[in-house]
Amino acid sequence: MKPEHDVVVIGGGVIGCAVTYELAKRSVNVLLLDKSLPGRATSASAGGLWPVGEAVGLGCGIIYHASQTDDDTISDDAKFGPESLPVEFQDFLMESNSRFERLAEELRDLCGIDIEYDRGRGLLFTINDEREWSFVEHIKSKLSDGIAFETLTTNEVHALEPGLSPALFGGALLPGEDQVNPMLLTEAYKRAAMKLGATFQPQTSVRAIRVKADRVIGVETQNGFVSCHTVVNAAGAWASRLASTAGLELPVKPVRGQVVLTEALPPSLSLCLSTSSTYLLQKRHGEILIGSTTEDAGFDASVTHTAIQKLCRGAIRCLPMLRDVSVKRVWAGLRPGTPDELPILGKANGLEGYVNATGGFRTGIVASPLTGEVTAQLITGETMNFSVKPFEMRRFEETACGPLTK
Repeated sequence: MKPEHDVVVIGGGVIGCAVTYELAKRSVNVLLLDKSLPGRATSASAGGLWPVGEAVGLGCGIIYHASQTDDDTISDDAKFGPESLPVEFQDFLMESNSRFERLAEELRDLCGIDIEYDRGRGLLFTINDEREWSFVEHIKSKLSDGIAFETLTTNEVHALEPGLSPALFGGALLPGEDQVNPMLLTEAYKRAAMKLGATFQPQTSVRAIRVKADRVIGVETQNGFVSCHTVVNAAGAWASRLASTAGLELPVKPVRGQVVLTEALPPSLSLCLSTSSTYLLQKRHGEILIGSTTEDAGFDASVTHTAIQKLCRGAIRCLPMLRDVSVKRVWAGLRPGTPDELPILGKANGLEGYVNATGGFRTGIVASPLTGEVTAQLITGETMNFSVKPFEMRRFEETACGPLTK
């Protein structure tokens, strides 16, 4: 009997919606199932498109690294902060980021949603002490040719952003890092996919992936069985739970990120800012977004007074004028973390009809266009524009990785 759907995508976050969109573009009979659980990773994202910043550790990477100490700066025993992500993934992020300008037009034409893609002046990492300066110099010495990276004096930093703290040692500027609205991006992917023929079923809990003779045959939901030829696990922080129902062990765990949004302000920042304790972006409507913690809190998507205070202190330290600004909203999201901070993509050995698209952690937004594209190409048998071999789950069977958080 022919399955009801060619593909069932599980998870309506940015990655699940991107995969669904790319499949629908290829006229695949695809069903997107989403439970809309509290704490989806997309909600913990600022929407910064920082392919170089994240690749070298000057985006959320340094915040994650610093979160493993008790203070707001890089610890003495971690002088150089996080290591840069592997070259293969740096290339993946750059390739994915290059698609956003065309993607923004494509999605707007299809579904009328403006994803608020803004060509920014860049990402500025503010340097507060000599240890952070050493970290930046270490990064600079290891960059590939062709990557724009400038170290700035205190005066040069203040010429770019006059409102920053006078106590800064300097800064590191990555020109051309952009931003989008992550919630609008996710919604645009979904609506555009539906315009192209995809089916979306909200408020649907997937209880298990059904397997027969080492092949996926469908999924069990609270509404009954849905047959399909292929399942895409895009369940984000819940991907490990879903994989286990098919007998697979997937090392994905939730990493809580708490976020603060200020009241709308006049233009106050022209760059995206990153420090060793927080990042700040001024969004299109004037609010400044302050993020984000990286916490091992299980599936608890609540906010805590301590974490919000720490984010606000870090933001004020960087941009003193925020001391007198009101907070509009606080929230938290659960990002899908992996031991090596890389996504898990592609097929699983020994199980036909199963595909991973998860583990985006701090790069899910910028990686979404290419993740959707290569996942759809893999499923339809096309020549892939980028190999996912380095990101397959088999790497965890071949190497021993350390814990995601301490």
